Amino acid sequence: MDARIKEELIRRGDSAFEDEDFHRAREFYTKADHKEGLIRIGDYYMYEKRLPLMAYGYYKKAGAQIKIDDLHRRMVGAFAQWIGPDKLKEDSLEEVYAPDEMEPDKDGMIRVPVASELLKEARKILESQK
Repeated sequence: MDARIKEELIRRGDSAFEDEDFHRAREFYTKADHKEGLIRIGDYYMYEKRLPLMAYGYYKKAGAQIKIDDLHRRMVGAFAQWIGPDKLKEDSLEEVYAPDEMEPDKDGMIRVPVASELLKEARKILESQK
């Protein structure tokens, strides 16, 4: 790809990001193969919106393995707090990886199957916090 075209795509992606049009920003960053832009969107979802599963898709698309590993550790840690830390082995937080067969959807997000009982319990917890 021509450097000028890539720069223009990144510039448009940055503009869309500033306008909080993350779908358009993702399209521009993906076309330009601008991994830093995808990570930037992932960071927005992770730290500003507190939506780690949304962030995961952007990190995966950008190939940001360090961010993915950190997110996995955080998720396992949160799960451990939820079920009780004594239920997990101490070394289980050291290395956590996603299965390779998981593919992102058209929005770059990874759909993770969750048992219906777990969803019901999560909804109860969220409702009790309102």
